[in-house]
Amino acid sequence: MTNGVERLLKKLILDDDFSHLLSLTNKEINLMDILKVSHKELQHSNFLAWLMSPNESHNLGDCAFKEFIKIYFKENEFESLGGDTGLSVFDYINFDFDDLVIKREYKNIDLIFLSEKNKFCMVVENKIHSTESKGQLKKYRDFVEKEFSNYKHRIYLYLSLKEQNLSGDDSDYYIQITYNHIIKLLNTLLATQQISISEQTRFVLQQYLQTLKSMLNQNEEIETLTKELYKKYKAAFDLVFKYCATSESEELSSFLQELIESETSIVSFQSTKSYVRFKPKFIYDKVGVLKEKGIFPKDEDIDDDWIYLFEFNIRNNCINFDLKIGDGDSDIRSKILDIYQNNSHFFNKVNKKFSLKWHLSFQKEILRRDEFERFIETGNIEETKIIITRRFQELIEKIKEYEKIIFNELS
Repeated sequence: MTNGVERLLKKLILDDDFSHLLSLTNKEINLMDILKVSHKELQHSNFLAWLMSPNESHNLGDCAFKEFIKIYFKENEFESLGGDTGLSVFDYINFDFDDLVIKREYKNIDLIFLSEKNKFCMVVENKIHSTESKGQLKKYRDFVEKEFSNYKHRIYLYLSLKEQNLSGDDSDYYIQITYNHIIKLLNTLLATQQISISEQTRFVLQQYLQTLKSMLNQNEEIETLTKELYKKYKAAFDLVFKYCATSESEELSSFLQELIESETSIVSFQSTKSYVRFKPKFIYDKVGVLKEKGIFPKDEDIDDDWIYLFEFNIRNNCINFDLKIGDGDSDIRSKILDIYQNNSHFFNKVNKKFSLKWHLSFQKEILRRDEFERFIETGNIEETKIIITRRFQELIEKIKEYEKIIFNELS
């Protein structure tokens, strides 16, 4: 550590704004944090079910649920909630939802809102830090379309902490909203003069509002102070971030190595702390065929070959899997490029300008930036391992598809 950075760290520790920032963050403790449930989807779904139900102890009736829908209308130019089977403003104004029933984890669906008299069904898939699983949203929609086909209004919502990209047809059927929508709902309920809210209910709503604002970094005073301190002590903060992220990255690097060693369809290759590599086992098993077809160096040992490069790129803020055409014989590299370009539906990066040494051809996110930041903030290694393991297994399926593409092209 240089004398300049050491001096900055000391000044930071003794800065009055830094002391004030510490006091503000200490005040942010709320019931959900104390109970260790602020990052668990189930508890958020339970709270939303309690809040939206017309017959719960909050005594709000259907006010919260109707306000939830009303906010959507006002923020989306009064367009219907949902597509052809959605709810219009004119439907909404004539409905009350005093018979609303909210089912939790029914057929594995997070929340289903049912009003028999209004022939109304609304599915809510709730995601805090995770993302959709393959085929999950379609399965839920298929079930509802069959089970509640006699309901006029069938609506599908995808609720997430932050904006996510839905895949395929899911984006055509599911309306995406974030927890900012819930924050607006809570602010509206707490500010309204038209309903009477008991002190107990008000306390619960305020605690949940504080939880969401904390999770979404919406404490304006903390944000302002943090930015000012970072400007004053940038070198000191950068040093802290560097060493903190490095130790976390090394832990994730070791975990990826464990996953590789436990998977029989791949073989560990020459790795570093920042690049964890492997080769598919089929390359070892069928290297003779690959050499015969001219897409593998004839006089080179597999363990010394870099043309087929499969690696996890572990940065200080995310992890990606990269499939590259590596360094090697130019004719072989060109033949591999032809195969990849013939299958550009799979090789999502291949059509960029061809690199003379390392050409990225396929990439998959293993740990997104927001997920990595959450790991740094919370230290929740188990949750992070679950995310990485799921995407690792998805990648293994992609490797199987990759093998089929190679040998279909060679046949």
